[in-house]
Amino acid sequence: MNSSSNKILCFGELLLHFAPDSEGNWLNEQAMKIFLGGAEYNVASALAQWQNPVKLLSALPENFVGNQLEIQLQNKGIEVLAEKSNGRIGTFYLSSDGDMQNASVVYDRSPSVFTQSDFSEFSFDEIFSEVKWLHISTITPALSENAYQKCIDLMSEAAKRNITVSLDLNYRAALWQGRNPSELVRKMMPFVNVLMGNIWSIQQFLEIPIEYELNENFDDENLLKQAEKSALEIQKQYPNVELIANTFRFTKGKKVNYYATLFTNQLLVSEQYYSDKILERVGSGDSFMAALIHGKIKGNSSQQILEDATKVAFSKLFVKGDTIDKSINIEKL
Repeated sequence: MNSSSNKILCFGELLLHFAPDSEGNWLNEQAMKIFLGGAEYNVASALAQWQNPVKLLSALPENFVGNQLEIQLQNKGIEVLAEKSNGRIGTFYLSSDGDMQNASVVYDRSPSVFTQSDFSEFSFDEIFSEVKWLHISTITPALSENAYQKCIDLMSEAAKRNITVSLDLNYRAALWQGRNPSELVRKMMPFVNVLMGNIWSIQQFLEIPIEYELNENFDDENLLKQAEKSALEIQKQYPNVELIANTFRFTKGKKVNYYATLFTNQLLVSEQYYSDKILERVGSGDSFMAALIHGKIKGNSSQQILEDATKVAFSKLFVKGDTIDKSINIEKL
């Protein structure tokens, strides 16, 4: 890897997030909020806001919508490598009080320019120019066979170039219908150095079972035991994985408890956060991932990386939209 390499590359679909109010008033008012979203874009946006050089490899429609989106990303400081074709941008519908993990999200992302792309426009040398880190989530390989193969190819090439690879174990049941996600994701794992998820997504994707009896409460000590056990098993199966983060978010109505763990050669536990009310459920995990990457690149201690990422992720619960805003400055938490 060239000594001038300093960029973070994210590969994934850029989406429009339509956020109608849950009562249906948007129909009478003929207006609703629209946000830019997509797991990898959310990570890229946060990293760029914190002055990290970022590249986003994605696909955009070859029309005024695609042009405006590209300009918006460039204005955020994100270098865009966009496969362009006739077609449309992917979208999803989720009310402001909805959650990506449940049935309230409605995807309208297939076909889209991303799901139909063969990702052949850019060479590896163009894609990886000045890159030191590659980030992907498990949403991307669920979108198409071409997207899955591109994930494998990018991760394999990154490993050859000594580029750090991170993977976020985002699970969206609606995207995996009729397929076995673990079979595909486990083929990606030999290239992963930094892994984020939780004990349930680890079980879903990597078939590492939850062996402790859990009572579904945030203060269950077995959660930490399971986090450590799962991490040890991951490193046993995939010794290339150096860092494993688990996030724990327990919501009841609008109340939330939040904390996280980080495993290197021991289990570190973050401070716990609590609130009676949250404003936004989308993008918290992506902001955690961005903070983890930021802290790792800066060379911060593992405990500081964990504490900063946890506080950023909790703070995102009070910021509307898919990405963080200027109120979340990782250097002034």
